[in-house]
Amino acid sequence: PVRLAIATRGDLDALAFEPVLRRTPAAGEVEIRVRATGLNFRDVLGALGTYPGDPGPLGVECAGEITAVGESVDEFRVGEPVVALAQGSFGTYVTVPAVFAAGKPASLSYAEAATIPISFLTTYYGLFRHARISRGDTVLIHAAAGGLGLAATQLALRAGAEVFGTAGSEDKRNYL
Repeated sequence: PVRLAIATRGDLDALAFEPVLRRTPAAGEVEIRVRATGLNFRDVLGALGTYPGDPGPLGVECAGEITAVGESVDEFRVGEPVVALAQGSFGTYVTVPAVFAAGKPASLSYAEAATIPISFLTTYYGLFRHARISRGDTVLIHAAAGGLGLAATQLALRAGAEVFGTAGSEDKRNYL
């Protein structure tokens, strides 16, 4: 088992995989064999040494298979494909609370599924918990062709809102 680490922040040549010990899941946790990890802006800022504060280990979302379950975990079985919020997911294995994982949609590859958690959770939180969006609302989404923008567009349309989106190039506008 390995995990991607930054020996010196600000020096991308200092990124290297380091050996790590696997941890047996505690009660309520699952271990995941990581197949794909989402690269987030926070990871880039952390690697470049420009993140304000401690960005923690690289990787915050992934997709893979359950390799072990802790006591009281009934919703997952070993071998089941999942997506998860998982700090330090740039590695071969990660152990997280089971509530941070969800079944991977069969229609998505591991790479596609690894891009879902942060974008959709952030968008859901903003649109539904804060803005309380509902049918008939109008929403302006800047950078609608980016990861967060695409998630926001999908969720807003699903809620029945009218969406206006911006995009920085003709190709991105055509895509939208």
